[in-house]
Amino acid sequence: MQDHEEPLNIPDHAPEDAQEIGDILHTMEEEAPKAGKRRDKRKTDNQESRPLRIALFALTIWLSYFLVEVFTGVLLQPESKLVYAFSACWGLIFTAVTMILPRLGGRIFYGISYFTFAAWAIAQTGYDQLFNKIMWLADIRYADEGMGYADVLLTFPLFWWIGSLLLLAMGVILIRLMPKTTGRHRPYLPAAVSVTAAVVGLLLLPQAIFALDNGVWGTHSEYGQSSSAKASYTVMYDNRRVYDLCGLYHFTFKDLWKHELYPMTPAYRQEQKRMVRDLDDYFAGRDDAGENEMTGIYAGKNVILVLMESMDDWLITEKDTPTLCKLMDEGINFTNFYTPGYGSVRTFNTEFCTNTGIFLPTTGEYVFDYVTNDFEESMPNSLEAAGYDPLCFHYNSPSFYSRGVFEPAMGYRDYVTYEDYTDEKNDLYSDVYLWDNPELRDLFFREGQTFNFIITRSAHLSYTYREVLSHYALKQYPEYKGAYGHEEIDCARVKAKLVDDMFARLLQELEKEGQLENTVIIGITDHYTYGFDDTEKLLELSGVDDELLLEKTPCFIWSYGGPDVDVTKTLNTADLLPTVMNLMGLQEDTHYLGQDAFNPDYVGYVIFPNGSWISDGVACKMVEGEPVIILNEKNKTITEEDLKQMDDIAQAFIGHSNMLLASDYYAR
Repeated sequence: MQDHEEPLNIPDHAPEDAQEIGDILHTMEEEAPKAGKRRDKRKTDNQESRPLRIALFALTIWLSYFLVEVFTGVLLQPESKLVYAFSACWGLIFTAVTMILPRLGGRIFYGISYFTFAAWAIAQTGYDQLFNKIMWLADIRYADEGMGYADVLLTFPLFWWIGSLLLLAMGVILIRLMPKTTGRHRPYLPAAVSVTAAVVGLLLLPQAIFALDNGVWGTHSEYGQSSSAKASYTVMYDNRRVYDLCGLYHFTFKDLWKHELYPMTPAYRQEQKRMVRDLDDYFAGRDDAGENEMTGIYAGKNVILVLMESMDDWLITEKDTPTLCKLMDEGINFTNFYTPGYGSVRTFNTEFCTNTGIFLPTTGEYVFDYVTNDFEESMPNSLEAAGYDPLCFHYNSPSFYSRGVFEPAMGYRDYVTYEDYTDEKNDLYSDVYLWDNPELRDLFFREGQTFNFIITRSAHLSYTYREVLSHYALKQYPEYKGAYGHEEIDCARVKAKLVDDMFARLLQELEKEGQLENTVIIGITDHYTYGFDDTEKLLELSGVDDELLLEKTPCFIWSYGGPDVDVTKTLNTADLLPTVMNLMGLQEDTHYLGQDAFNPDYVGYVIFPNGSWISDGVACKMVEGEPVIILNEKNKTITEEDLKQMDDIAQAFIGHSNMLLASDYYAR
């Protein structure tokens, strides 16, 4: 074999002799200083332009924070433009902190602060799309309860989706582009000036809010002043109004202080004592209702309370719900009963108020923080004291709304979930499974005097053919698909049919057990069909022209051979408990927010958490702090003094409802 040597790699223009090499070296020596000067010049140019680039980037960071507020404002339409001034100040503070930190620290701080508020803005605007209200921080703890209904996101406007994605993308891009700054290039002085200016702005801006009260109606009221910007900002009884005045960032920090940090202070404990004194005066100032012709008519009978999920008044028809029509026609039918939404959870709000007489707090506290409160005067506690055995029945897990803890806290011996009695998912879609399962049936018809609380499921949102409950209902009654020429109506009505089937089965089981004549059935709806996407159609179906009037829902009390009465008085959820206690003959030395429907001195009203009200055929809606009469069935003459008097009643009602929980009043 021959060895093969690799050829030398000689450049095409390699120098041919030493002289040429010398010339090249000489040329390099001459060029080196010039190259160095060019590098020095570029370095100097970079150093001179760096402050400008940092300033431009800081402006971009501030703009990203501000755009979060703009996105929120476009969808929520705040009452005051001051929201943008508040948010501009908070944006300056966040930007200053971001820019004076080392690059990694700046990225971390910006990522946490920006994405926290961007996600909060997306959540708030999405919640508003569905419920026409916003959340307190404490309401985040309800998030798991809403995950099962995520399909409603498909109904949100395109702007919400595009804006949400752009906000998130902007944050990612700015984190990646975050400039590297050395200690001497960090803008300490500009940052200090920005923070100082922002703090001064945040101190002065509330005065601009208070100035909004000049000449505004209704600032006379003592307990919250639905029209007073100052009271809204300081008392914080209405989260939407607080946001409307000071924007997302300031609203969030006020919420954090008032509801998470302030309750840990000694001043809060002193405030609780003041609340108890105020409540004592409030109840002492009422006329003693005493007994009336309905007192004790149901004394000693077994009681069944049914919370009818989403059973709106327009769903009650002879065709779809003949059993419910029968119970309402033959029993006590409250024809003007309203279930206003307090707090941020509609179903549990009505469930809680029906049982305790207290609405969820409007001031932002998390109701489950009050699980250790004393609910001595609740419906289950009062009936248990009279010898009843109270149990709650529902398909869902005990962790949902913390019912496994809260139902016993309200006075029920136990929260009975159907999950413990079956492994078949289809069983949990059926409200009549309570009697299909022999063990559950035996528990329901246990010995002794009983109080059974049933929470139905069938009519829950949403109202599309593909939704699981609608699909299940349409399998039972396929003729409903397309029957009304409107998908949401088809689904709502077929679900209502299943609720009616539950009541029909209940009557059959009571008769089979020989308990029909010894039982009182109470039916109350938790809320109107707010999950209905077609609002115009919903208004038409309900026969009203304003969304406030949609809050009227069915409520009845029936017993075999009992009184057949239509109560036309305007009533609210809190009125049901004192009414039931009077009918059972147990209303003695009680202190309820609501009042007995049969008290002849009680005119009857419903108060909404923003100060709107309905009473005796008149509906007054608060619109940007001004009372607007949207209904006057009797063509009454309504004076300014009438409005102020009713506003006082409304604000006292809201304020004292909040105090009942916050002060643990019934433990006094």
